[in-house]
Amino acid sequence: MYTPPAFRLEDRDAAVALMRENAFAILVAHRADTVEITHVPLLVETRGDELVLRGHVARANPIVALIVDGAAATAIFSGPHAYISPDWYASEDQVPTWNYVAVHASGPLKALAAEDTTGLLAELSAENETPLAPKRPWTHDKMRAGLMTRMIKGVLAFELPVDRLEAKSKMSQNKRPEDIAGATAGLRARGGAEDMAVADFMERLSNGGRRDTRT
Repeated sequence: MYTPPAFRLEDRDAAVALMRENAFAILVAHRADTVEITHVPLLVETRGDELVLRGHVARANPIVALIVDGAAATAIFSGPHAYISPDWYASEDQVPTWNYVAVHASGPLKALAAEDTTGLLAELSAENETPLAPKRPWTHDKMRAGLMTRMIKGVLAFELPVDRLEAKSKMSQNKRPEDIAGATAGLRARGGAEDMAVADFMERLSNGGRRDTRT
C-alpha cells in the first residue's frame, strides 16, 4: 500500500483497534496466476505478540481451494472515509482529495479442522450480538437439534497469522492547521456519519498526532 511518511499509522494498537471496529473485511488470496476475492467478517485476535485473523467461508466459494493450499492472502480493512472539497481550505490553489483510513493484514491462510468451526462461529456471533444488549444474545442452541451441525458442514473455517501489517491514515496531516480546521468544519456541516467520523479522526490527529508537511 502506497503510504507517504505523513500518513503512516505506526501505532500497532491503533491499527488493531481499527480492524476490530471495521471487521467486515475484503479477503484477497492469490497463488500463481489465481486470485480470489471475498467479503467476510473476521475475528481479530492478539496472542502475545502474534496477530491472528479468523473467519469462515462457504465451501462452495472458490477461495476454499486457496485456503486449503495455504495460499498467501491479504485482509483489507476500511475505516472512515470522506471526500474533501478544496473550497473548505483557507489556503488557495488546493485540489479535491479523499481522506480515509485503511489497514492491510497479510499472511498465509490455514484451514481449520471441522471441530474448530463450531467454536469460531459461536465467538463470531457473540462478538456481534454483545453490542445489541439488553437484547438477549442469539446463540446456536436456539436452533433445532442437529440443524446447526448440518449447516456447519457447508462452511470452512480458517485463520490467517499476520506476518505483515500496513496501516494508513490519510487525514490531511500534510495540510496547514487552518486548512485542517476548515476541512473538519466542512465535514461537520455536511453531517453524514462518515463525515463526522473523519472529522473526529482529523481533530484527534491535529491535537495530538505528528504532522509532516514534506509530502
